[in-house]
Amino acid sequence: MINRKSVLPFVFLIALLTATTATAETSLFGGVNFPTGDFNSDASTGWNAGGYYTLEMATILDIGITAGYSDFGSDNGGKSSNAWELQGLGQLKILFLKGYLGMGVANYRAADDKRKTKLAWQMGVSAQIAIIEGRLGYHQVPVDGGSINWLSLTAGVVF
Repeated sequence: MINRKSVLPFVFLIALLTATTATAETSLFGGVNFPTGDFNSDASTGWNAGGYYTLEMATILDIGITAGYSDFGSDNGGKSSNAWELQGLGQLKILFLKGYLGMGVANYRAADDKRKTKLAWQMGVSAQIAIIEGRLGYHQVPVDGGSINWLSLTAGVVF
């Protein structure tokens, strides 16, 4: 028979470790981009791929990092515009829905083939069912004389 006095401290230690360990979440995703605003006149529908890594800070709050690549075709036959993004990420979780906000930098190449790095941000909502997550996001990179804006619609796997 197992001695209860030796088991109880072990159970307490396991409960304490699991209660204080942050839950990590990783996602890989891909989808389509829809240029908006003035950017819509120079670019066409494109594609994106990326991922994020978050740690649970509270029951409803995650923080982490997101990285992604977005490519846009050119409506005027020139080189396509594209952007690399690296941003800090905050997510507010309610049931299977998440609202998110990312802020960081984007390195983009405009149709004139010049690369620039600027501050950037994104926000959106996502829904997760089992390990599949769908995201709808709005991205903005402020540039000289305006901004590059697009909507992204992605699907991904969360693990």
